[in-house]
Amino acid sequence: MKQSFFLLIITLLFCLPIATAFAQRPAIRPAPTPAAIDSSRTGESAFDTIPSTIRRNGVQIQVGKSVLTDDDSTSLDTPDTVQVSARQEAKIHKIIPKKATMRSLVLPGLGQAYNRQYYKIPFIYVGFGVMGYLFVKYRGLAKQAETGYRRLLYGDKVGDGFKAELNPTLYPDIRGPLINTPDQYIKVEEVLIGVSPFNDNKVVFRTTANAKNAYDTFRRYRDLNLLLSGVLWALNIVEANVAAHLKTFDLTDDISMTVEPNVLPAPGMGFIPAVRVAFTFK
Repeated sequence: MKQSFFLLIITLLFCLPIATAFAQRPAIRPAPTPAAIDSSRTGESAFDTIPSTIRRNGVQIQVGKSVLTDDDSTSLDTPDTVQVSARQEAKIHKIIPKKATMRSLVLPGLGQAYNRQYYKIPFIYVGFGVMGYLFVKYRGLAKQAETGYRRLLYGDKVGDGFKAELNPTLYPDIRGPLINTPDQYIKVEEVLIGVSPFNDNKVVFRTTANAKNAYDTFRRYRDLNLLLSGVLWALNIVEANVAAHLKTFDLTDDISMTVEPNVLPAPGMGFIPAVRVAFTFK
């Protein structure tokens, strides 16, 4: 009996460490902790680890299983820029908007000549010619209306005034001041005044009010043409500046958006094919 008891105790003591070891062992073993990665080093070396399958200069560009066709890589092989020599560069007419503006300010049409838009110069001077013609015509009509107004108001002068005094030999005892006689006028009933700058037709005016109204109208048109000439000069300056800016503005078809193939580094995946879309604002 004692032997069986001791045998049981020895068996329990032997099995206790084994049971303890199995009880502390987890059912699922956790994944090992990955080593630390220097993100700054990865970002700096991203472009250095481009796969060797990427080629240029006529060779197809391949990233993984994706292959770029020759049509997509033409922009890499044949750039759209042309190298020019220093002599050719000196011959190129470089348009500067400030210079075009200053030239048009000094002389109308000179800025358009600087922009090499010679067809605009005749239009500018035709406009100035029309304004000058109307200015001269309306100034003449205003003078006619002024003269007609004065004739209706005062009449036509037929004689000058004179100074009169007594003959001292006939009247030695009479002394008096000199007598001034006014100019002599006759009343005018009607006058002829031109009314159009494009012909010589004249209209009869019989009242001073109508003649004064015609004078004010012609004078207003005369001043308006002078003002419009200044506006035309200003428009000539603005047009030269705008045209110079448009001459230097890029008018290519792909100015607003450019779509081209590209490769992008992806964390944990290396490089993947992508599409690059670039917007240009000027």
